[in-house]
Amino acid sequence: MLGLLKWWHATIGKGYNTPASNMNFEEALSNTRNDGIGALYREGTTSLLNSMVNKNFPFTTREVWNSFSVALRSNKDAMDQAEVFKLANEGRLKPRE
Repeated sequence: MLGLLKWWHATIGKGYNTPASNMNFEEALSNTRNDGIGALYREGTTSLLNSMVNKNFPFTTREVWNSFSVALRSNKDAMDQAEVFKLANEGRLKPRE
């Protein structure tokens, strides 16, 4: 578990100097931002955790991380990716086999 927390802080938790930088898991999941970045942190964090515990989750952990990173380019990209993560988190995307 400690390794996971260190990895989180060194990667997604840093947020590439976005206003949501340095969030922990709980803060990312419960943030109240109403923009694409806030949605990306909520849904992306959920997807990250799902990818680690569910081998049939539609995305691998690396895919979640890569998609999260790319989506930070703009608020629109963040919102679009958050919607994809939300579909996966709700079980509405095809499971990985």
